[in-house]
Amino acid sequence: MQILLMTSPTAPVREFQLSKRQIVIGLIVMLLFLVGINWMIASIINQTRDTVLFIKHSNSLDVKTTFLKDSDYERKLHELQARLEEAQINLDQLAALKEKLKNFTNSDSSSVSSDVSAAQGGPLRLVRQLDSDQDSYGIRLDRTLEQSIGLSAQVSELRKAFTQTQVALKNSPSGLPLPFEVAASSGLGYRIDPFTNQLAWHDGTDFPALIGTPILATANGIVIKAGWGGDYGNMVEVRHPNGYVTRYAHAQELSVQVGQAVKKSQVIGKSGSTGRSTGPHLHYEVLRNGIPAS
Repeated sequence: MQILLMTSPTAPVREFQLSKRQIVIGLIVMLLFLVGINWMIASIINQTRDTVLFIKHSNSLDVKTTFLKDSDYERKLHELQARLEEAQINLDQLAALKEKLKNFTNSDSSSVSSDVSAAQGGPLRLVRQLDSDQDSYGIRLDRTLEQSIGLSAQVSELRKAFTQTQVALKNSPSGLPLPFEVAASSGLGYRIDPFTNQLAWHDGTDFPALIGTPILATANGIVIKAGWGGDYGNMVEVRHPNGYVTRYAHAQELSVQVGQAVKKSQVIGKSGSTGRSTGPHLHYEVLRNGIPAS
């Protein structure tokens, strides 16, 4: 093949002779060049597409992670609220139990001097600040939730202890065997016997009471004696846990029988002046393993 090349109107014409082989090689080179250009363009397009997909995927993961964190915080907040509500209920129950314990022990607030302030004491135990700037919101929330669970457990233990104390008080002689408080006419120990006017030992406490005054059991127990007891007159004996026995003497009438279970403050008879007695009263004894106890 002959090729004529003229670079300008005045320039001489140049003549080139190309063989078929040279033409084929030139076409092959041009084809390879076009293929290379196409490959480069395709690579750029693929890289751009992968970059866009990666960015979209990262944004999606960020949104999903944020949503999961928010959902987890919300769940923990609901759980924390439930725990705090449970703790408040337990505290209310503790307050009620405490009030019952006061009634069981017959506490008299009027006997406390008003000049005594509500003093407090004990070693210093600093509480770690929860709102530390170094802790993230999630860490503070987890710690608060753990502390609320711990508080609930402590309240549960306190409630259990109060309940056990309540049961113990019900089963141990306490309080007065009469529905009202009255000064004893004779206590446990040595005294001048009202019949012989000689020094003698007295096993219990005498409470003046009109005939017919209800006699109350001072603890839960089982009646082991109910009837005539010689110098004791009409009497009742109640056995309690831990080796305690209570005795109620000089009754006008009895309201229980042997083997009967009685509750604290239950009426077991009415006061009188039967047996060796100078007048209407209740003779009350507390024995521990058969020995008079104060």
